[in-house]
This record gives sequence, structure tokens and C-alpha cells, in this order.
Amino acid sequence: MELTVLGGAGEHGRSSYLLTHEQQHLLLDYGVKKEGGGVYPLMDHMEEWIGGLQAVFLSHAHEDHCIALPVLYRHGYKGDVWTTRATVNQLPVYFEAWKRYTDKCAAPRPYDDQDEQRIRYRYLEDVIPAGRWGTLLPGLDVCWGRSGHLPGSIWIALSWKGKRIFFSGDYTSESQLLDADRPLHQARRLSGTPSVQGILPDLDLAIMDAAYGADPELQLNKLAQLKAHMDAALSQGGSVLLPVPLYGRGQELMLWASEQYPDIPVLVESVLLKGIELFADYSGWLHQDALARMERALHYPNLHRIGSDESPARLYKHYGQAIVLVTDGMMQSSIARQHYDWLAEEERNTVILTGHLAAGSFGRRMLEQYRMNQSGCAVHYVRYKVHQGLPDVRQMLSDLNDPPTVLVHAPKPRTDSLALRLQQEGFRHIHSLTPSAKLNI
Repeated sequence: MELTVLGGAGEHGRSSYLLTHEQQHLLLDYGVKKEGGGVYPLMDHMEEWIGGLQAVFLSHAHEDHCIALPVLYRHGYKGDVWTTRATVNQLPVYFEAWKRYTDKCAAPRPYDDQDEQRIRYRYLEDVIPAGRWGTLLPGLDVCWGRSGHLPGSIWIALSWKGKRIFFSGDYTSESQLLDADRPLHQARRLSGTPSVQGILPDLDLAIMDAAYGADPELQLNKLAQLKAHMDAALSQGGSVLLPVPLYGRGQELMLWASEQYPDIPVLVESVLLKGIELFADYSGWLHQDALARMERALHYPNLHRIGSDESPARLYKHYGQAIVLVTDGMMQSSIARQHYDWLAEEERNTVILTGHLAAGSFGRRMLEQYRMNQSGCAVHYVRYKVHQGLPDVRQMLSDLNDPPTVLVHAPKPRTDSLALRLQQEGFRHIHSLTPSAKLNI
């Protein structure tokens, strides 16, 4: 069997991994990279494998994992995309956002609306319960579990053609709202744990989220840094802008901010509050206390809904100072830029970026400019963890009994650094690859 990296290893974005046995293939994710007019998975030799594609698996709804799916159907794929119901319910928002992005860039898409409508989604939970092995297709057994990244996000284990492959998707065990199932080697089975665990045999390959490279910090350290920056701004009478993605990190930071600062107005873009409704609709993906915490937050007297058409000038004049959450963590949206334009002239204000900043994005340019000039409102970067760093990858490798592993979801230098560190610690078969690379399994 052979793994071909079509995207996602040695880079951030366009997650896509092709498994090949003779003339048959399986595909894990098929996403894009938000740079320029959009970067898609490698397609140079698609005609060599699309006809033998047996099944496609989608780990979750984020654009860097899903947006290229219509391309498969445009080129003749007629099979299914296996994922979860919660994931499919989120996908229309991401497809529409990608259309707006590419239209704004005047960039063509390698598919059309009809291709998108041809996608045939199937729900794993309708066939196989989480944490259990079951037969999905003749000769293909599957086990899956919650990955803690989004409602509906999953890791996937496959038993196919005599090989066993694990794909973590985007994984975190440190979400404040979302629960995650630990994928465990059968020799390390835990007893007495309340959540479902996936019990896995010896693996021939693991494709593992390592987006944060050798970063050693835990989520609590990140939140302490975030709070220190916010305290500094608020103590001066300034406001704090938190640009966040539509689902996931946005809801978690909204909840955290409202709990940490009950006396400060927390202004939240309406679409982010709708995301709370999505979380509540999928309680099976949440920690036991998450629903109660969200319900309390929604009734905080200082939590206020704002529309995308509201004037930042009016809002800040009315509230004096505030913590403001708006969509688009890279600051590409018009509302995020309007808020920044209003806050930028006052040194007491702060913008805090908490996630990936693509090359050329407004958020990255803004951060680099502040670091050079140190003028105007402060701009800080504090990574809020929704992926794995060194301690998380180390734990997952140990849990899976140190299988041959491809580290993914990070630029090559960051991945190389982590691979070297893990090899020095005694992990034996760690691979740092790039798109187009092939690996015998």
C-alpha cells in the first residue's frame, strides 16, 4: 500500500491524503489553502486514481479539509463522502464563504454549483457507533471517534487490504466545550472512563495533527497570556478586539470572555451567537457541563448581540469600552476591518489574534506592521489551541504504541523541528513530508 500526500503535510491547509492498493484508492479529506485566490490539492495525476476511488472520508467542516470535494465529482467520482451529520449541516456556510473569498479575489474555482450538489454524503454514526469497529464496505472496516475540534469533527481508523491506518483529523483534548475520544492502542485500554474510547490494534501508519510543532505549552498557559493582554488594555480604559472563525474557537472565546469579565460589555457578532445554537443542537459532542455554561453566558446582562451592519463608532461611543468578537480570525472580513480602523488610533486599545494567519492575510500584515512600528493600538498574537503541539503529539504517539507516523498540518521547518525532537525522545518512525511525497506502508 502507498500513501500519496496531495496536500496538508509540510504546510497549513488543503488537507488531502490518498491511500492506494493496486488500482483501488481511499481518500482522507480534500480541502483548500486560503492563500492568493485559493490553493487546491494536487490534481496533476487525478485521472490515474479517480476511477478507482472507493470512498472518501471527511474529518470536519473547515475549508482546509472539505472545499475541494466538488472537484472529485466534476472529474467523475460517483461514490460517497463519509462523515457525520453535524459536519454536513455546517458545510453550506463554508462553501458560501469560499465563494465570496474567491469572487473577491477574482479567482476561478475548479468546480461549479452543480458539482457541489452532486456530493453524496453518508453518515458514519448511522452505520457504526463511535469507538466501535464495523464494516463500512466489503473489505473495509472503520472505527471513529470525536476529535474535539468542532461539533461533528472526528478521527478515523481504517482496516483495509491488510493494513491499519489512523487519521487524527484536527484533534485537541483541551477544548472548553467539545469532548474528545482518546484513540488508544488495545494494550492501553483505560477502565472506568466516562467517554467512549477507540480501541485500536497495531497500526501500519498514523497521519497525525501536529499543527503547533514543538510548542510545549498547554491551553491554560495560552489563556493566561490572553488574559494578561486583555487586562492591560481594559485597565487603561481600552477595548479589546478578538477576530475569530465562525465555528469552534469563536464560541469558546466568547464563553471564556463573558465568564472572565462579567462587568465588561462583551459584544458578539450575531452569526457567532448562532454558532452557540449549533453547539446546543449537538449536545453529544460536548462536555457534560457545556450546555449549562452556554445557557448562563447567553443570559449575562453584559453580553450583547451586534449586527454586521452596525457602526463601530456608535458601538464604542455607546459602551465606552468593550470586548468585541467578530468573524474571520485572519481579519479579512469587512466588519473586522471596520472595528480595527476605529480602534487603531488609540494606544490603549488591543487586537488579539488567536489562530492561523495565512500569508498575505490582513491579520498577518497588521501584526507584522505593529511589531515593526509599535504605534497605534497594540496587536498581539496568542495561539488558542485547537490543534496539537509537542505534549499532545507525544501523548497520542504513546497512546497508539508508537506507530509509523506522518506529522501534518504545519509548515515543513516546524514539522522538521518537531520530528527531530520526537526522534531524540525515542519515537522511532516519524516522517516529515511535503505535497507529492509518497510513502510505502
